[in-house]
Amino acid sequence: MERLLRKAVKDMSRFDNTTRTTSLGQHHTEEHIVKSSTMKPIHRDPTIVQLALFVIFVAVTIIYLIRKFTKHRDIPIPDPDPEAGLDGAHNTNSVRDGTPGINAGVKTGSSKKGVITARTNTDVKPSPNIDDLLRSTIIFGVIMGYYFLCDYIKVFPALERKYNRDEFLFLVFILFLVGCAFTIRSTPDKILNRNQTEEWKGWMQVMFVWYHYFAAKEWYNWIRLYIACYVWMTGFGNFSFFWLRKDFSFWRMLKMLFRLNFLVIFVVMVTDNQYMLYYICAMHTYWFFTVYVFMGVLSSWNEHRFKMAIKFAVYFVCNALIFDVPGVAPVIFRPLQVILGYRERKYNMMHEWTFRVGLDHWVCFVGMLCAYNYPHFESFIKFVEETSASAREKYTKWAMKMALVLIACLVGVSWYVLFMGKDKFAYNRIHPYTSFIPIVVFIVLRNSFPFLRRYYVYMFEWLGKITLETYLSQLHVYLQSNAKHLIGYIPGYHLLNFALATIIYLGISHALFNLTTEFSTYLIPKDMKTVLRHVILGAVIGALAVGVAFWVKSVIIL
Repeated sequence: MERLLRKAVKDMSRFDNTTRTTSLGQHHTEEHIVKSSTMKPIHRDPTIVQLALFVIFVAVTIIYLIRKFTKHRDIPIPDPDPEAGLDGAHNTNSVRDGTPGINAGVKTGSSKKGVITARTNTDVKPSPNIDDLLRSTIIFGVIMGYYFLCDYIKVFPALERKYNRDEFLFLVFILFLVGCAFTIRSTPDKILNRNQTEEWKGWMQVMFVWYHYFAAKEWYNWIRLYIACYVWMTGFGNFSFFWLRKDFSFWRMLKMLFRLNFLVIFVVMVTDNQYMLYYICAMHTYWFFTVYVFMGVLSSWNEHRFKMAIKFAVYFVCNALIFDVPGVAPVIFRPLQVILGYRERKYNMMHEWTFRVGLDHWVCFVGMLCAYNYPHFESFIKFVEETSASAREKYTKWAMKMALVLIACLVGVSWYVLFMGKDKFAYNRIHPYTSFIPIVVFIVLRNSFPFLRRYYVYMFEWLGKITLETYLSQLHVYLQSNAKHLIGYIPGYHLLNFALATIIYLGISHALFNLTTEFSTYLIPKDMKTVLRHVILGAVIGALAVGVAFWVKSVIIL
């Protein structure tokens, strides 16, 4: 025993010496490996749920290979949903859901009467057949396996995040320069058109992800604002959809819930994390429900201005009671503690949820108000831009537009001077009541002139379509340990590691977006009997897989 102890002390001393010395040829960077143990995979026993998912993956792979080798092909199952395949969720304007990367399919326009109208994308993707579904499931399983390796087993070393303002701003500058110089494209001249709002989501998501990647804590207040923008989009987009389509069906709700939560549920199971770690999904789900209830209850009132004012007033009062009266929110949401609770030592389980949702509890309401008054703003812009009968009328309209722009600029500058210089704690206190100001200012300035509405940055628009996937993937294949560390693909080469990680991360996110769309199309057709059969079949498969997982863990492993 004594010899063993001496050997252990000697080995520890040797390890300490080697870690303190640096060879002459070693490349020095700001980042370093957090723990030497992360150079090797961490031994963590898989959970029953993880084993069950692996059992399903193996079974699906075997079935697919058998079908492939026997050249057996099923006839494609017709899709009863005429809109299926566009998105897997709302199939609305990109601002129609406000959740990162959710929409594709409906653009916003206006009729001669000034009422918002919808134009549906006719490029409908056909429903997949069973072989396509099996192949997609295998690809999805491989990606989830990569999540498992990166952030559960941790096969790659963990690198510490280091912030350098010059480097961060340089990369942001280069990104915007490349996007604006080489990817500018034209789009129909519509206020808050689909391309414009996808672009909006895209560049905000870049800043949101890089804020985590580079530990850019000094940009906290701006990141809070970007999250508020997404919540504003939830209010604006869903209100517009329900106002136009008047579709309050259970199927529509299922499609939206699937889009918001399908991927995150699997990520939770694969990484053995809590749902509230991905609070964006929970938050947008809640705000979607509030708009759904607001528009669905007494839906006949939606056509009458006075009755709508009453509904807005009731929403306002309820929202204020829940979030502005101390102690009410934890009581209201306590029945959902199993889902929304977050176990941490410092606070009670519901603190994380009430804190996160409370930060943006008014901006969704403002988004709904903006959607309701959208026709008026659109009519004003058309009025000041239409051909004038005289020079006096022309200059009067020009003066009206410039006055609007000047007022927006003054309000925006005032907001920045008064609020953005505050520390994060002081800013959080005033954020729920001020975040809508820069959002409205941005919308006014972005849509005040035709040349700003007619063009968009395609690179950001592309990123805007997959923001839900990039939000979830950043935590596991771009970073690890709940965004505390970087994944070290190429330790010692900071920028090369960043470049490779970005390529892998974007490729996986784009693939997950397409897979989610395909799964939604196949699993949730408009025939609710078929949906019910899918649910029952999924429950049976899940139960069998869990049974096999228990057997594997008890008999084979132990």
